[in-house]
Amino acid sequence: MELEQRQLILSILGRADTLTVATVREDGWPHATVVSFVNDELDIYFGTAPHSQKIGNIARDSRVSATVTPDHETSKDIQAISLAARAERVTDPGELLRVADLVLRKFPRPGRPAPAAVLEGVVVVRLRPTIVSVLDYSRTFGQTELIDLRDDQAPRSRQDNPPSSS
Repeated sequence: MELEQRQLILSILGRADTLTVATVREDGWPHATVVSFVNDELDIYFGTAPHSQKIGNIARDSRVSATVTPDHETSKDIQAISLAARAERVTDPGELLRVADLVLRKFPRPGRPAPAAVLEGVVVVRLRPTIVSVLDYSRTFGQTELIDLRDDQAPRSRQDNPPSSS
């Protein structure tokens, strides 16, 4: 993936608070729902209830699709992403604390609990995009670009690319 493509994807993720995620139901039909999200570079996280339909669907089939569209003034300003990803429950305590910190930074509210308590009672799901379609109508109407991340060796999160100790 080129740097400009990565920057546009991260810009779109940074300007939106919600995404629509579609999971595969047991009967094979898609189940789409809107969730709030945070991201660490290209890793996207959302929380849901432990017994939600999304969690049951993901347990059976980790393939999901999602769309992210920040607010825009006119149709000529639309920038969005549509992606295919693998979804996975996050259970690592360190990663959960990082997600809680991301939530507190993206959605600050006075009197919010400490990071460890932010995700209490919530199942955190990580989306790892494999294919991203970038829509950028600011360039021209209908402008889309398909990016295949399956063989991309670039870091997907800050965890994958720790700061150097120079």
